Amino acid sequence: MSKAPPRTVLLGIVLLTVSVGSCAPAKKQRFRCADFTLPQQVIDAYRGGATYLDNDGNGYACEDKFDVYVGKGKPKNRDNIAALPPADKAGTAAEQLLLGNPSRATATPGSVSNYLLLKPQYALSYNAAKGIPNWASWQLNRSWLGRTDRQNDFRPDESLPVSFYRVNPADYTGSGYDRGHLVPSADRTVTAADNSATFLMTNMTPQAPDLNRGPWEKLESYCRELVAAGKELYIVAGGSGELGKIGGGKISVPARHWKVIVVLDAPVTSLASVTGRTRVIAVDMPNTSGIKEVGWREFRVNVDRIEAATGYNLLSGVPKNIQALLESRLDNR
Repeated sequence: MSKAPPRTVLLGIVLLTVSVGSCAPAKKQRFRCADFTLPQQVIDAYRGGATYLDNDGNGYACEDKFDVYVGKGKPKNRDNIAALPPADKAGTAAEQLLLGNPSRATATPGSVSNYLLLKPQYALSYNAAKGIPNWASWQLNRSWLGRTDRQNDFRPDESLPVSFYRVNPADYTGSGYDRGHLVPSADRTVTAADNSATFLMTNMTPQAPDLNRGPWEKLESYCRELVAAGKELYIVAGGSGELGKIGGGKISVPARHWKVIVVLDAPVTSLASVTGRTRVIAVDMPNTSGIKEVGWREFRVNVDRIEAATGYNLLSGVPKNIQALLESRLDNR
């Protein structure tokens, strides 16, 4: 019997190409743990019927790679697992990382300096050795914006492995630095839960007040203006370098903060809408005083410069030829 051409199956943000015989429906394809790059993809596959990923029936799937808890209720007798809370929206975890995983972070406790945290509201790579996120990635469109009040409930992130130090809001007291959001509070205002998630200390970096309340905030507001005009954004932000430490040496202070914003004309579910003409805004700002009144456009750079400073592969989910073009260009609007 002749075979049909290869068929592409989309799972989260991973493309799996399989040869499917004309008499073999795609639903019989068995996934392997090696096929996945994110814990959420394991959970999605398990919920979609791939219960064999928990090969011994103990409630944990892909134990050798992710150790994801997929059983009912709370896991017992294990502290360091990559179990994820259910998302408020279908596919949310994949949406937050649509443009790629810049540092190839993984949700394994051994990844102390590059630990992947996937939440319904955003994804980030956490550096437990520095007490700050390496980067955060999130989607922003009108569906995320509402009228919920700012929760202001700064708190430790209890989802971290127990072996990691959990930064407390008081660790910033007297430091002279703001608890600066990577994912802004005002970008998640539909529900109290969404807004509250932005106040986890894993989403904070020490920011000079003039940066946090100046050009950094001005760019955040501009992003929401774009969304109000009908755009959809995919944003990655983080810090680079080090000025010193606060919190008794537990928290590193970045020397600079950077952000990359991909601007799309309409909501998307794939990267098909990203072309060589897509607008990409990239900024690199010093974490210092004296810049509060400076406009955010003064700090524009191209993505290549941020990659050189951080070692990250930004926009890695975009086809390489388009990625190279977008990363070399400087926004001028």
